[in-house]
Amino acid sequence: MKQKHAFDNVVAETLLIPLYMRAKESRRGESAILKDEMAEELVDSIEYDYSKLDEARLSEVGCVIRGWYFDKAVRRFIAEHDRPIVVNVGCGLDTRAQRIGDDGCTVFYELDLPEVIVLRRKLIPEPMNDHYLAASLLETGWMDELKKRHPEGDFIFVVEGVLMYFYEEQVRFFLREVAARFPGGELWFDVCGKTMYRRGLKPDSLRGHKAEIRSGISDGHLPTRWVPSLTLIEQANYMKFFRPRWGILFGQVLGRMKKVCYRFSSMLGYRIESSASD
Repeated sequence: MKQKHAFDNVVAETLLIPLYMRAKESRRGESAILKDEMAEELVDSIEYDYSKLDEARLSEVGCVIRGWYFDKAVRRFIAEHDRPIVVNVGCGLDTRAQRIGDDGCTVFYELDLPEVIVLRRKLIPEPMNDHYLAASLLETGWMDELKKRHPEGDFIFVVEGVLMYFYEEQVRFFLREVAARFPGGELWFDVCGKTMYRRGLKPDSLRGHKAEIRSGISDGHLPTRWVPSLTLIEQANYMKFFRPRWGILFGQVLGRMKKVCYRFSSMLGYRIESSASD
């Protein structure tokens, strides 16, 4: 039986967008960029008018590539570290821990607002290797708690589909606080670009939605000026991946113009450098 869920926070409701896009992609079979059987099950269990998302062609491909891209970054990090701790910040109903699997070594954490964690516990009972944290990313208590629990841990933070809903000063604060506590770790997130933010544009999946884009980053080196301990690993243009899925205009033409694409969106990865005193 399907369940209907009401959200108090308009941003929290956006968690259904990537969930639906992953489920839809997963059902493509062998041609799917990303397989997510749990997303398929979750979509079937939640009563929601998903039909309004079916016309969001760019978001459909973008959400799936974003998930695939960050999964790849996490898998690489796990392979390179002895004590990997994966923290999904603003997790929503993401199923990265299930997609990557339990290797008996990696510890996952899922952090989101209390109402989202309540929903997550109901739909995805907390697995042995995947722990839930109810908090805002702007709080620092959860950061201190993770550091206390895993003083020798190797941390990678993934903030997927979240930071564009925060103001620039809030984004700066979050990056600074994470970097101060977790030298040697990595931080991966996606952003809307300056053009999208300044012109009040929204991804096609958010048209008509009350959620607002409140910040934009086009230059991946900008956060390294905010927080000097961050070193840019990569700034990636969505449209350079799986070009045929974007179509001729976006995949073959715009996909080769990365700086133009960065004005609208990109995916970023950073290494948190250790200071001499660490």
